[in-house]
Amino acid sequence: MITTVESAPSPNVDDGPADHRPVDHGHDGAIFAALMVGYPISWALGLAPLHYPVLALPMLLWLLRNRPLRVPPGTAAFALFLLVVGASAVQLNSIGRVAVFGLRSSWYAAAFLALLYLGRANPQTALRRIVRSMVGLWAVMIAIGWLSILAPELGWSTPVLRALPGPLAENEFIQDLVRPQVSEIQEFRFEGVTLFRPAGPFPYTNAWGSTLALLTPFAIGALHDPRRVGVPRIVLAPILFAGLVPFALSLNRGAWLTLGLGLVYGTARLANIRRNPLPIVGMAVLFALGAVVAVGSGAVETAVEQLSTRSADSNATRATLYVETIKGAADSPLLGYGSTRPNPVDPDGPPLGTHGQLWAVLFAHGFVALVLYIGFFAAAFFRNRPVDPLPHWAKVSLFIGLAQLSIYGHLPHQLFVMVGAAVISSWGLQRPPRLRPTPR
Repeated sequence: MITTVESAPSPNVDDGPADHRPVDHGHDGAIFAALMVGYPISWALGLAPLHYPVLALPMLLWLLRNRPLRVPPGTAAFALFLLVVGASAVQLNSIGRVAVFGLRSSWYAAAFLALLYLGRANPQTALRRIVRSMVGLWAVMIAIGWLSILAPELGWSTPVLRALPGPLAENEFIQDLVRPQVSEIQEFRFEGVTLFRPAGPFPYTNAWGSTLALLTPFAIGALHDPRRVGVPRIVLAPILFAGLVPFALSLNRGAWLTLGLGLVYGTARLANIRRNPLPIVGMAVLFALGAVVAVGSGAVETAVEQLSTRSADSNATRATLYVETIKGAADSPLLGYGSTRPNPVDPDGPPLGTHGQLWAVLFAHGFVALVLYIGFFAAAFFRNRPVDPLPHWAKVSLFIGLAQLSIYGHLPHQLFVMVGAAVISSWGLQRPPRLRPTPR
């Protein structure tokens, strides 16, 4: 008897009932891809704060035109998180904090729409487009990282900054978002040292390093399957090695650590799936070549020298900030404070509820919101067990994002990378093929 293999229909593909219009699969994932790759343009124009909520509107319209909705697993937790975030607005006590709360809430709401949008997409048409957009953003970030080395003081004003009303124009956080700079400049007056660390297309170097670590697994996935993504290895590999220099000079110890852990986890999992040690050998070769590039370029020596300038001060600042954040959150455990507040121990230092998404959600929105936020991403990580290479490396990105929770904030761009990673990692869940007899 002759048998043929018939693939089971993907659980993400919805033909829809007969009385509904066919889903517009020709544009699957296109808006989310534009959100990723178009962000540097918005940043350069000073429109970065509005980039996400503006592009969320076309997602909403697409969802309304392509009903019925498909709600991805875990959506209820994210929806409840949004409700708690909204309720925490009652704790706001100034116009400036209301403005910042509104901006951050719009990012959370836009991420929720992105979750629904990707949940309705057809993986067969959306995966290539979205992964290519993430790899494109990753490449642009590396290019700007080199620009921060060659022209570290480059920055420019924008019409948006000049048009802001008084309370917003005076807010340092808003200023950082609408005045582009390729580097974050840090001065250590007692040591007489000035550090230029890559930051663009983000306001802070921590966001640059965190996002680069989150996007690198997608680039590795593209290296693993270049024909599917449509970007040849001969293009990707040099960019990967070129990125080592600005990544080292960023001095983002948390990004170094979490990316390293993610690559070890991803390689070991891939070798286990394939019952083949070759991925481990390949990753060891990449690490060795990367070390040669980083050491040979002088990036490692420079990074070590600069890191010694700021490590002790950075560690002490974070430790004090975390302790005071926990104390403050304990005084308002259900709804938090709606936004950040000055640190009573160090009023001139970073405010409470910063330097980590865990602390931001805990302090601004309370313990319930924190459980819902972490629960959504952790559930996606443990629930999804992809075997396809691209969704596998998306899961690695999700792993890195979870590892960064207490170190880096997720707002705004990291949040959207993680939402994309959570959904894409579920696209690798393919049911085993069915065998059926073929008529003679």
